[in-house]
Amino acid sequence: MSLGGITVAITSSRRALELATIVQKFGGIPYVAPTIGIENKILLTSQTNIFIETILKNKIHFFIFMTGLGVFNLFQNLKRLSQLDTVIERLRDTVVISRSNKPAMELRKFGIATHFVPNMNTVDGVFELIRKFDLKNKNIGIIWHGDYSDEFKRKLESLGSKVFEFSSYSYSIKLEQKSGKILEEMGYDYVAPTEAKIRILIEDLMQGYIDAITFTSPPAVNEFFDFARKNNSFDSLKDRLNHNILVVSVGPSTSRNLEKFGINVDVMPRTYRMGSMIKELADFVSSYGKVR
Repeated sequence: MSLGGITVAITSSRRALELATIVQKFGGIPYVAPTIGIENKILLTSQTNIFIETILKNKIHFFIFMTGLGVFNLFQNLKRLSQLDTVIERLRDTVVISRSNKPAMELRKFGIATHFVPNMNTVDGVFELIRKFDLKNKNIGIIWHGDYSDEFKRKLESLGSKVFEFSSYSYSIKLEQKSGKILEEMGYDYVAPTEAKIRILIEDLMQGYIDAITFTSPPAVNEFFDFARKNNSFDSLKDRLNHNILVVSVGPSTSRNLEKFGINVDVMPRTYRMGSMIKELADFVSSYGKVR
């Protein structure tokens, strides 16, 4: 099982270097070109104030944390507003669900235990977990990872719950310097995206210098193809990806976003993690070669 020296584009900014190392381990050549960054809302306290008001005025039966960065950012804001201890006490009286181990680890730093982590670390996995409970007339809070999911909210509401949604950061092509420092403080390696890097990535895809491209989040997909549309290269890029390049997705949510843009997914791992994604790509290349 080997990538056989193919060039693999990495569109993630967080953990980009880690993913590059995995590509090298499997015998590939990493091409790091992040398409997504974050804009920190640390100075915009409106979301945090709404969060505080909501959690103090309402009994929240379940609270879902989607990312470690969301936890970190939120709690830094709470600390600045001298509301951290109050919120921690309220969260200890609710069922806490973390989408993956990362938010659970951040919560643990503040003495908050996570009751459940889904086996499948996706929004779909969270829904499959929480739907097992009686959600009628229950209040559910969600700290999102920059992007909200209307479909997820509708599903929860269809089971009789009331949903309160919050976010402590948003996505952008540019990774703000302040946001980069936060990622560094949390222990993430990161590579900042720029419009120039994305433009060169598209050019290299079109010129045939890249054999496979990986996507690890729906927002990374959105930013990449929105940029292509704004720069009048979407149609040719779509055709190139669908006929000459292996498109690799980390999981179902990312795959659905790719499909919305008319992009066919060639490889998606059974376990929705980065290492599994590259292993699955190596299996594919070993079996079928680098071209469809």
